[in-house]
Amino acid sequence: MQASAMQSPLDVTRINIGTAQVDITPEPGRELSGFARRVQPSVGVLDRLFAKAVYLEQGAERLLWIHADLIGIEREFVVAFRQWAARRWGLADRQVMISATHTHAGPATVFLQEAGAYDPEYVAFLRSRVEQVAVAAMEATEPCEVVAVEGLLDLAVDRRKKATPHTDPRVGAVGFRRQDGRYRAVILNYPMHAVALGPNNRMISADIPGRAAAALSRQLPGEPVALITNGACGNLNPPFENVDVAQLEEWGGQVADAVAPLFGSAVPQPAATLRTYSRVIPLPLDALSVEEIEAYAARIVHDPASLAEWGDRFRHAVENWWQRMVEAVRNGQARDTRDAELFAVCIGDVIFLGLNAEVFSRFTDDLRQAAGRKLYVVGYANGDMGYIPTQAAYAEGGYEVDIAHLFYCNFRPRAGGLELLTEHAARLLRELPVW
Repeated sequence: MQASAMQSPLDVTRINIGTAQVDITPEPGRELSGFARRVQPSVGVLDRLFAKAVYLEQGAERLLWIHADLIGIEREFVVAFRQWAARRWGLADRQVMISATHTHAGPATVFLQEAGAYDPEYVAFLRSRVEQVAVAAMEATEPCEVVAVEGLLDLAVDRRKKATPHTDPRVGAVGFRRQDGRYRAVILNYPMHAVALGPNNRMISADIPGRAAAALSRQLPGEPVALITNGACGNLNPPFENVDVAQLEEWGGQVADAVAPLFGSAVPQPAATLRTYSRVIPLPLDALSVEEIEAYAARIVHDPASLAEWGDRFRHAVENWWQRMVEAVRNGQARDTRDAELFAVCIGDVIFLGLNAEVFSRFTDDLRQAAGRKLYVVGYANGDMGYIPTQAAYAEGGYEVDIAHLFYCNFRPRAGGLELLTEHAARLLRELPVW
């Protein structure tokens, strides 16, 4: 690793950065995660999956950010990796973030009933790869200036088709540029579910984020490592699913094109100070009694829309949720809260706010208004507890409110949970210094 002495303590125009990426593509024949309607297992590889690392260092502040072409990761994976990073480099929890693109055409790295069986063998392989890419990123750093751009893209649609539609057209990106004008890395953020290939697909793929990463890297000098992060996209999808490769390529190109031309005239930030913050909030759950669990399961298992969508797989998911939640309550192991981690990365005047959940897009807009900062939410960061809808969505119902927690096999967040996180996140952001 290059010494921090390359950068003066008073020089906040540059940040030391190291990058690396490693192939994490599984062999065909493993199950794919994300769709209960999919015929398993995978039968081939459409495009490769990668784990990418960006290591940032400025004075005493450090950040190791791992981003992977996966549907998500379990919280336990994050905890174990942070412990390893602490032992090896002395990194604090607030200096390590692991996020996922949320592709629905990757291996089963989270527990989702009837939507791809969790694959412990692949997860062990992933752990070794993530450690490998972290070491590679931290071994070779160089000072880069920071540039930030923002474009607009009206591609994602509100999939719920309810009375409270909301989308977020902002495409934000931060680039790390060498003195010669070549880019070492770019972090892009756009909120949209990575489900373009749909449940009919049985090929391993990074979906739209993978195509966007390749397109952005091609367009910028230096062919930088490109992290295409997902945003608050719990209610946002591409215009349609089950698309062909040409459509996938076009949409990925549109995401990259929203910001790539802006980098040509982007000026470096005069004060690119790096700061990281983390805060864990107990998120209240709709904890049920045994009687309430049984009543809910007995009713929802006959839901005609769900049966038409998933058939016996839906029945199996409900029955398993029923059995496991009753057992947890009777054994005193049922939880009435889940840990929601708000993970803030401040790079100059840009804030990336990681959250270990699938939150609705209004969360970002509400935070921007409350904090008055340039902000992008990074979903599926440091775990994935499932959907956290708006309070208005609870009155409307729908998959994210009534059904999704059955597949995640947990109690759903209590109504008002997203608004509670908005309050805590806004308070955190207001406490952050403006550099």
